[in-house]
Amino acid sequence: MSLGSAFRPSLILSLSLTLILAGSLSGCKYSFFKKKQPEPEPVVEVPPPPPLPKPALIISQMMPEKPQARGDAGAFINFINGTDLTVQYVMFKTTAYDRNGRIVHSKKSGDPNTWLRVAGPFAPGQASGSRHWEQLWQNRDLNCFEIEGVELIYMDGMVEFYHSDRLSFLPDSDRDNTCS
Repeated sequence: MSLGSAFRPSLILSLSLTLILAGSLSGCKYSFFKKKQPEPEPVVEVPPPPPLPKPALIISQMMPEKPQARGDAGAFINFINGTDLTVQYVMFKTTAYDRNGRIVHSKKSGDPNTWLRVAGPFAPGQASGSRHWEQLWQNRDLNCFEIEGVELIYMDGMVEFYHSDRLSFLPDSDRDNTCS
């Protein structure tokens, strides 16, 4: 009997199918008919939010002066320079309100905003001490004022305006000045 006749094509085919079937049932990793598992989707990493900018000024106290007999009133503001530069001048943009929530216009200009200026210099981290402005508003029912923003003039002549969201208010800094 020759070698070719001993292995018939049907026997080889039958043996091959048996091996393939046995491999797939046993979990053999070399199975030809193994189903492909779906690739896991890549995980998207969300970058951390950028850090909040440093406050331009830290307000430690702000309160209106009690109206005098004629209704004249001023303001007190204590602050700390929160920038990394020395500030030559600070200009507070303020809006005052009466007990009914109506805007009290500036006594001098008649504008709804009153600008309060203080001269430095104020080094980074330096406190201003108690700053007082007189006769800003004239209204016997003056209740409070808000700082809308601040203009800083640095020693090198650079000028920056910061809205109130760049100011930091220490706890109880406005306990005698509640507009809400």
